[in-house]
Amino acid sequence: MAEQIEASAKPSFVTRMSTMALSKVKVGTPLYSLAYGAAAGVILSGLVYAGRTLSVFCFDHEYYKIQSRKRYYEKQLLFTREQEEASNAHYLASLSTEYDPVATRMPFKPLEPKYRF
Repeated sequence: MAEQIEASAKPSFVTRMSTMALSKVKVGTPLYSLAYGAAAGVILSGLVYAGRTLSVFCFDHEYYKIQSRKRYYEKQLLFTREQEEASNAHYLASLSTEYDPVATRMPFKPLEPKYRF
């Protein structure tokens, strides 16, 4: 009886399709080679990605170099600004030594208070 049931039952659609697909993907067929190569490529690219990530996390010191250069540039900029301020102050001081308030009054008139130093 069991033999009759087994003999009369035909395989399902999914079983037939999976059997057909597996028969097309045997070792040595072009489809197998493509699938194998794609899987190897995904694994290799994952390893490369992990290696680059590790390299950036552990061995990339470019950020620190750039920050150091920025700090040095900022210090240099502050120093130059201080030098310019000192230079301007010296220039004004030299101008004030040459200031002659009498030269600003009108002839034969008294010196106005706003011109006094």
